[in-house]
Amino acid sequence: MAGYRRVAVDWPGCGASPWAPAWYGLAAPARVLEVLAVALALPATVVVGRSLSGHLALHALLHLPAVRGLLLVGTPPLGTAADFAAAFHPEPRIGLLYQAELSDAEVAQLLPALLRPGAPAGPQALLIHALRQSDPAFRPALAAAIDAGVPDEQAILRATTVPVAFALGKTDALVSADYLRAVVAPSRWSMPLHVLAEAGHTPMLEAPAAFADLLATFAGAVLPR
Repeated sequence: MAGYRRVAVDWPGCGASPWAPAWYGLAAPARVLEVLAVALALPATVVVGRSLSGHLALHALLHLPAVRGLLLVGTPPLGTAADFAAAFHPEPRIGLLYQAELSDAEVAQLLPALLRPGAPAGPQALLIHALRQSDPAFRPALAAAIDAGVPDEQAILRATTVPVAFALGKTDALVSADYLRAVVAPSRWSMPLHVLAEAGHTPMLEAPAAFADLLATFAGAVLPR
């Protein structure tokens, strides 16, 4: 990705961002993305969103005029409550993603749902650090926001003309590849689904070279030269 300006966003309550409970959930973080794009005066942009970040990027998409492409990674666009069952594999550990306090044993249980089998120690350590660094209140606040109703992400996809690429780790334990292939997205870029080998739900850590190649190809196709 040499030659591109890259901006990484830590949502409120996550990473290096302060703990700010009023900004948790779904609507507030999506608004953060809109404000950030204006504050940084971002020019023609490709937005990359993995998992929750992909959902937030979708929610903000129609309010981000500089976006020229959206890469969704392990993010199944949802339309109705019934879509949840089709979009996600039955995974008993997924409830831990919405639990405030996580013991060391629970974190160890959660990692195989987020990484491919046999994932190296580096990605495991990064995810453990991210979980421990985040505000425990962030997770139940997200669950409450989901229970209150998710925006119709499929309607957003039907309305946008921004090229949208879909990517998924080959061994993703959470998200259905068949669901992603079937999503109606008139501006879908290239093939229905870009499957990244040697990766689960976190391909940028598990297969960084393949992920970087996909992102560079996408950016080269949609950004002005």
